[in-house]
Amino acid sequence: MAKDFFEVSGLHLANLNQTEKQLFEYVVKNMNNVKNMSIQKFAEIQFLSTTTIFRFVRKLGFNGYTEFVNSLLVTSHINRDIEIPDVVYRKNYSGEYLKNIVESVRVMNGEFIDKVVDVFREKRNIYILTDDNAHTIGQYSEKMFLGLGHKAYFPETAYQAQSLVDFIKSDDVIIALSYSGEDEVLLDFIKRTFINEEPFLLSITGPHNNVLENLSDVNFYVFAEEVILGNINVTSCVSMLAVLEILVYEVLARKV
Repeated sequence: MAKDFFEVSGLHLANLNQTEKQLFEYVVKNMNNVKNMSIQKFAEIQFLSTTTIFRFVRKLGFNGYTEFVNSLLVTSHINRDIEIPDVVYRKNYSGEYLKNIVESVRVMNGEFIDKVVDVFREKRNIYILTDDNAHTIGQYSEKMFLGLGHKAYFPETAYQAQSLVDFIKSDDVIIALSYSGEDEVLLDFIKRTFINEEPFLLSITGPHNNVLENLSDVNFYVFAEEVILGNINVTSCVSMLAVLEILVYEVLARKV
Protein backbone atom coordinates (compact mmCIF):
# COMPACT_ATOMS: atom_id res chain seq x y z
CA MET A 1 0.00 0.00 0.00
CA ALA A 2 1.30 3.46 -0.88
CA LYS A 3 2.62 5.56 2.02
CA ASP A 4 2.03 9.19 2.85
CA PHE A 5 4.36 11.44 0.84
CA PHE A 6 5.51 13.47 3.86
CA GLU A 7 6.08 10.35 5.97
CA VAL A 8 8.54 9.00 3.40
CA SER A 9 10.24 12.19 2.19
CA GLY A 10 10.60 13.76 5.64
CA LEU A 11 13.42 11.34 6.48
CA HIS A 12 15.52 12.40 3.50
CA LEU A 13 15.15 16.16 3.12
CA ALA A 14 18.53 16.93 4.66
CA ASN A 15 20.21 15.02 1.80
CA LEU A 16 18.74 17.16 -0.99
CA ASN A 17 20.85 19.64 -2.93
CA GLN A 18 19.60 23.12 -3.88
CA THR A 19 17.93 22.04 -7.14
CA GLU A 20 16.25 19.10 -5.43
CA LYS A 21 14.94 21.32 -2.62
CA GLN A 22 13.39 23.59 -5.23
CA LEU A 23 11.78 20.54 -6.86
CA PHE A 24 10.47 19.41 -3.48
CA GLU A 25 8.99 22.84 -2.79
CA TYR A 26 7.28 22.74 -6.19
CA VAL A 27 5.81 19.30 -5.46
CA VAL A 28 4.52 20.40 -2.06
CA LYS A 29 2.84 23.51 -3.46
CA ASN A 30 1.46 21.78 -6.57
CA MET A 31 0.69 18.29 -5.31
CA ASN A 32 -2.71 18.04 -6.99
CA ASN A 33 -1.12 18.77 -10.37
CA VAL A 34 2.03 16.69 -10.00
CA LYS A 35 0.12 13.56 -8.97
CA ASN A 36 -1.37 13.46 -12.50
CA MET A 37 1.89 14.08 -14.37
CA SER A 38 4.03 11.55 -16.16
CA ILE A 39 7.75 11.71 -15.45
CA GLN A 40 8.24 13.14 -18.93
CA LYS A 41 5.77 15.96 -18.27
CA PHE A 42 7.26 16.74 -14.87
CA ALA A 43 10.73 16.87 -16.37
CA GLU A 44 9.53 19.07 -19.24
CA ILE A 45 7.95 21.77 -17.05
CA GLN A 46 11.04 21.82 -14.82
CA PHE A 47 13.42 21.99 -17.83
CA LEU A 48 15.24 18.94 -16.51
CA SER A 49 15.94 15.44 -17.79
CA THR A 50 13.85 12.44 -16.76
CA THR A 51 17.04 11.00 -15.26
CA THR A 52 17.29 14.00 -12.92
CA ILE A 53 13.66 13.58 -11.86
CA PHE A 54 14.13 9.87 -11.28
CA ARG A 55 17.23 10.55 -9.17
CA PHE A 56 15.23 13.15 -7.23
CA VAL A 57 12.40 10.77 -6.30
CA ARG A 58 14.92 8.09 -5.31
CA LYS A 59 16.65 10.55 -2.97
CA LEU A 60 13.26 11.26 -1.39
CA GLY A 61 13.05 7.58 -0.45
CA PHE A 62 10.87 6.19 -3.26
CA ASN A 63 11.80 3.17 -5.38
CA GLY A 64 10.66 4.89 -8.55
CA TYR A 65 8.40 7.51 -10.09
CA THR A 66 5.29 5.34 -9.89
CA GLU A 67 5.67 4.89 -6.14
CA PHE A 68 6.29 8.64 -5.83
CA VAL A 69 3.06 9.48 -7.70
CA ASN A 70 1.07 6.91 -5.72
CA SER A 71 2.23 8.53 -2.49
CA LEU A 72 0.95 11.89 -3.75
CA LEU A 73 -2.42 10.32 -4.54
CA VAL A 74 -2.65 8.87 -1.04
CA THR A 75 -1.49 12.07 0.62
CA SER A 76 -3.89 14.35 -1.25
CA HIS A 77 -6.71 11.98 -0.23
CA ILE A 78 -5.63 11.88 3.43
CA ASN A 79 -5.28 15.64 3.68
CA ARG A 80 -8.34 16.73 1.75
CA ASP A 81 -10.05 17.56 5.06
CA ILE A 82 -7.61 20.45 5.44
CA GLU A 83 -9.68 23.00 3.58
CA ILE A 84 -8.96 26.65 3.00
CA PRO A 85 -12.20 28.69 2.73
CA ASP A 86 -13.00 29.81 -0.80
CA VAL A 87 -13.22 33.42 0.30
CA VAL A 88 -9.45 33.68 0.72
CA TYR A 89 -8.92 32.89 -2.94
CA ARG A 90 -10.33 36.24 -3.95
CA LYS A 91 -6.70 37.30 -3.89
CA ASN A 92 -3.98 34.88 -4.96
CA TYR A 93 -1.63 35.93 -2.17
CA SER A 94 -4.15 34.96 0.50
CA GLY A 95 -4.34 31.41 -0.79
CA GLU A 96 -0.57 31.06 -1.02
CA TYR A 97 -0.18 32.56 2.46
CA LEU A 98 -2.32 29.88 4.08
CA LYS A 99 -0.91 27.11 1.91
CA ASN A 100 2.62 28.05 2.98
CA ILE A 101 1.70 27.69 6.66
CA VAL A 102 0.03 24.32 6.16
CA GLU A 103 2.86 22.91 4.08
CA SER A 104 5.54 24.20 6.48
CA VAL A 105 3.95 22.14 9.25
CA ARG A 106 3.41 19.09 7.03
CA VAL A 107 7.08 18.81 6.03
CA MET A 108 8.38 18.82 9.61
CA ASN A 109 10.66 15.80 10.01
CA GLY A 110 9.31 13.42 12.67
CA GLU A 111 12.75 12.35 13.86
CA PHE A 112 13.79 15.99 14.21
CA ILE A 113 10.64 16.73 16.21
CA ASP A 114 11.45 13.88 18.61
CA LYS A 115 15.03 15.08 18.99
CA VAL A 116 14.01 18.67 19.73
CA VAL A 117 11.25 17.64 22.13
CA ASP A 118 13.76 15.54 24.09
CA VAL A 119 16.03 18.58 24.32
CA PHE A 120 13.20 20.86 25.47
CA ARG A 121 12.16 18.38 28.15
CA GLU A 122 15.57 18.77 29.78
CA LYS A 123 14.74 22.30 30.99
CA ARG A 124 17.85 23.86 29.49
CA ASN A 125 18.41 27.62 29.22
CA ILE A 126 17.06 28.84 25.88
CA TYR A 127 18.37 31.82 23.93
CA ILE A 128 16.18 33.04 21.08
CA LEU A 129 17.95 34.93 18.29
CA THR A 130 16.39 36.42 15.18
CA ASP A 131 17.25 38.55 12.20
CA ASP A 132 15.48 41.90 11.85
CA ASN A 133 12.56 40.43 9.93
CA ALA A 134 11.77 37.68 12.47
CA HIS A 135 12.29 40.02 15.45
CA THR A 136 8.54 40.46 15.88
CA ILE A 137 8.00 36.84 16.99
CA GLY A 138 10.92 36.81 19.43
CA GLN A 139 8.97 38.04 22.44
CA TYR A 140 6.10 35.61 21.94
CA SER A 141 8.56 32.73 21.52
CA GLU A 142 10.27 33.74 24.76
CA LYS A 143 6.89 33.68 26.54
CA MET A 144 6.13 30.17 25.25
CA PHE A 145 9.36 28.73 26.62
CA LEU A 146 9.02 30.55 29.91
CA GLY A 147 5.63 28.87 30.11
CA LEU A 148 7.29 25.48 29.66
CA GLY A 149 9.46 26.22 32.69
CA HIS A 150 12.67 27.18 30.91
CA LYS A 151 14.87 30.16 31.57
CA ALA A 152 14.34 31.83 28.21
CA TYR A 153 16.04 34.95 26.88
CA PHE A 154 15.23 37.06 23.86
CA PRO A 155 17.65 39.98 23.49
CA GLU A 156 15.79 42.95 22.04
CA THR A 157 18.86 44.69 20.61
CA ALA A 158 22.13 43.67 18.98
CA TYR A 159 23.98 45.08 21.98
CA GLN A 160 22.01 42.89 24.38
CA ALA A 161 22.64 39.87 22.18
CA GLN A 162 26.39 40.40 22.02
CA SER A 163 26.54 40.70 25.81
CA LEU A 164 25.16 37.15 26.09
CA VAL A 165 27.97 35.43 24.17
CA ASP A 166 30.04 34.72 27.30
CA PHE A 167 27.04 33.37 29.22
CA ILE A 168 25.93 30.63 26.81
CA LYS A 169 27.21 27.16 27.71
CA SER A 170 27.29 23.83 25.93
CA ASP A 171 24.23 22.53 27.78
CA ASP A 172 22.12 25.50 26.64
CA VAL A 173 19.92 25.84 23.54
CA ILE A 174 20.00 28.52 20.84
CA ILE A 175 16.92 28.96 18.68
CA ALA A 176 17.83 30.97 15.56
CA LEU A 177 15.11 32.34 13.27
CA SER A 178 16.07 33.71 9.86
CA TYR A 179 14.33 33.03 6.55
CA SER A 180 17.48 33.80 4.54
CA GLY A 181 19.77 31.94 6.95
CA GLU A 182 22.47 34.39 5.91
CA ASP A 183 22.08 37.27 8.39
CA GLU A 184 25.63 38.40 9.16
CA VAL A 185 24.95 39.67 12.71
CA LEU A 186 23.17 36.48 13.69
CA LEU A 187 25.83 34.24 12.16
CA ASP A 188 28.63 36.23 13.82
CA PHE A 189 26.99 35.73 17.22
CA ILE A 190 26.67 31.98 16.71
CA LYS A 191 30.21 31.55 15.41
CA ARG A 192 31.60 33.52 18.36
CA THR A 193 29.63 31.35 20.76
CA PHE A 194 30.92 28.18 19.13
CA ILE A 195 34.55 29.18 19.70
CA ASN A 196 34.40 27.99 23.31
CA GLU A 197 31.03 26.25 23.73
CA GLU A 198 28.78 23.86 21.78
CA PRO A 199 25.14 24.66 22.62
CA PHE A 200 22.35 22.82 20.83
CA LEU A 201 21.39 24.93 17.81
CA LEU A 202 17.85 24.74 16.44
CA SER A 203 17.18 26.90 13.39
CA ILE A 204 14.18 27.71 11.23
CA THR A 205 15.01 29.02 7.76
CA GLY A 206 13.69 29.10 4.22
CA PRO A 207 13.90 25.97 2.02
CA HIS A 208 17.24 26.80 0.44
CA ASN A 209 20.81 25.91 1.31
CA ASN A 210 22.17 28.49 3.73
CA VAL A 211 24.91 28.96 6.31
CA LEU A 212 22.63 28.86 9.36
CA GLU A 213 21.12 25.54 8.31
CA ASN A 214 24.58 24.03 7.91
CA LEU A 215 25.65 25.16 11.40
CA SER A 216 22.57 23.72 13.10
CA ASP A 217 21.98 20.48 14.98
CA VAL A 218 18.39 20.55 13.72
CA ASN A 219 16.90 22.74 11.00
CA PHE A 220 13.24 23.05 10.08
CA TYR A 221 12.51 24.94 6.93
CA VAL A 222 9.40 26.88 6.09
CA PHE A 223 7.71 28.29 3.03
CA ALA A 224 6.88 31.96 2.57
CA GLU A 225 6.41 34.43 -0.25
CA GLU A 226 9.29 36.88 0.11
CA VAL A 227 7.98 40.44 0.18
CA ILE A 228 10.07 43.63 0.15
CA LEU A 229 8.38 47.00 0.60
CA GLY A 230 10.83 49.75 -0.30
CA ASN A 231 13.98 48.58 1.48
CA ILE A 232 12.09 46.81 4.25
CA ASN A 233 11.73 43.02 4.37
CA VAL A 234 8.17 42.14 5.42
CA THR A 235 8.25 38.45 4.52
CA SER A 236 5.74 36.59 6.67
CA CYS A 237 7.13 34.85 9.78
CA VAL A 238 3.87 33.10 10.65
CA SER A 239 5.13 29.74 9.34
CA MET A 240 8.15 30.00 11.66
CA LEU A 241 5.87 30.66 14.60
CA ALA A 242 3.65 27.72 13.61
CA VAL A 243 6.65 25.37 13.66
CA LEU A 244 7.71 26.61 17.10
CA GLU A 245 4.19 26.23 18.44
CA ILE A 246 3.98 22.66 17.13
CA LEU A 247 7.20 21.84 18.99
CA VAL A 248 5.88 23.41 22.22
CA TYR A 249 2.56 21.59 21.90
CA GLU A 250 4.42 18.30 21.35
CA VAL A 251 6.28 18.86 24.64
CA LEU A 252 2.98 19.52 26.42
CA ALA A 253 1.28 16.50 24.82
CA ARG A 254 4.03 14.14 25.94
CA LYS A 255 3.69 15.29 29.54
CA VAL A 256 0.20 13.80 29.68
